Amino acid sequence: MDASRRSRGPASAPRLARSASIRTGDEDASNDEDAALDARALAAAEDEDDGYRSSPMMITTRILLGVVLQALKTVGTALALGVSIVNCVVPAFAVEWLSRRAFDVGYVAYTSRVGRWAHLRMIQSLRDEPAHAKAGTPLVAGGGVVVQIPFMNDNYSYLVVDADTREACAIDPADPERAVDAARRCGAKLTTVLTTHKHHDHAGGNARVRAMMALEENGSVDVEVYGHAMDKCHGTTREVKDGDVVRVGARLRFLVIHVPCHTLGHVVYALLGDEREDGADGPTLANAKAMFTGDAIINGGVGAFFHGNANDCYENLHVRLAPTPDDCLIFSGHEYMETNLRFAKAIDVDDQITANCFFAIRLHRHQDAGTMPSSLRVERRLNPYFRCRDRDYLKTLLASKRRLLNRKKRPWWHRYCGPNKQALEVQRDRKVDTCALANIIDANGRGGHGEASREEAVEGIRFLRGLMGDVMETSDVRFGDDAENKAFREYVQIARATGTTHVVVSELVSAA
Repeated sequence: MDASRRSRGPASAPRLARSASIRTGDEDASNDEDAALDARALAAAEDEDDGYRSSPMMITTRILLGVVLQALKTVGTALALGVSIVNCVVPAFAVEWLSRRAFDVGYVAYTSRVGRWAHLRMIQSLRDEPAHAKAGTPLVAGGGVVVQIPFMNDNYSYLVVDADTREACAIDPADPERAVDAARRCGAKLTTVLTTHKHHDHAGGNARVRAMMALEENGSVDVEVYGHAMDKCHGTTREVKDGDVVRVGARLRFLVIHVPCHTLGHVVYALLGDEREDGADGPTLANAKAMFTGDAIINGGVGAFFHGNANDCYENLHVRLAPTPDDCLIFSGHEYMETNLRFAKAIDVDDQITANCFFAIRLHRHQDAGTMPSSLRVERRLNPYFRCRDRDYLKTLLASKRRLLNRKKRPWWHRYCGPNKQALEVQRDRKVDTCALANIIDANGRGGHGEASREEAVEGIRFLRGLMGDVMETSDVRFGDDAENKAFREYVQIARATGTTHVVVSELVSAA
């Protein structure tokens, strides 16, 4: 068979060339000759390749790979079939319980040594990939300079350099090579690591940073790694607690605030201003110039409640961090602002300020720009978890729940034995009118306005978690729908016409 293929190859090319010449005329003769030469070169290459038989080991390897791939495909199909059968015969509450238990198992694996190993492997695999956003311009704050380090798909770590001594600290350097390289490029001496919480996409690089700095060419550095005792962050050498102040260099001071919810030992680090600006009570949040929030505040939202609840979230945002001034810059651990504001817009469709800010952020992200830093003024106006202190906003959430329920697709079995459309709407209205949030607002006077009570705000935060599922079920929270895309195009046209395409995230909301 190989010999016959070799004999046909050279002969077929001239025949094709002659037939092409007849069809197209003399003006294409040169093209036909080039084609014939290419065909002969290809045939010569085939002669060279076919000089040897294929290795039996290579053939066997290809067959085995095909078998493995087919087996994986079969396993995937079987799993999909199994899930479908489970959904058919197992009650919804049981499926939800099983899903939670499966998540718990995965979470334990993620926070283990195996999870840390997998994280570092992922970091290495993405070494040559571009970051998810352009690193923003370094910013001056609290006697130092803040350098952003975007990495992986949506993470941020930070380098803060003391303006006087060039000593630096890295905050959540989960990509250790990028953090150390940033310090070298700044001509800074990395002496400190501040860890917000134990998850490996924040703490996974601590030990590696220490090891790299111990071998630094310009002199070994014994890096101190700070973290809260309750989280047992990997590589920690010093434990911190609420109210501690960590000093780096001559001017950098970080006030530690314990904010348990995402994890038990989660802390934020508030970069304070000059000591002369401290009040009579010493270093407090009133003098905070910037705050590194990890996953406690993620621009436009908050992190998942892995080890806390709505009450913990309320305490963090509205009690522990309440003294922080509006102008304080917020540097969070993830690039989620576009998605978070899409959710905020979906649950408050009549708020034009949220809509305009969302479109501004979407335009900003389309230019590959990151959204760090935000500011507490922006968060307090746009972030739904901050807005739960407003009773009118809580009523808006109830109206959004009603609207989203009516947009949901009905269960398949309603086609055969479910209630009619009118009866279903009555059921859904009753579900909203009798929910815990509605009952609390009614008990406190539905006609009231202004600041919500603590009880109302906590229930509002709890209610938000459920609304998130409703929004995800009825819309595309990652890319938006046709109506959003049309409105965004109109926004971009106006922004270009008025020369307002440049976005400063921390100034999205102006001071009152």
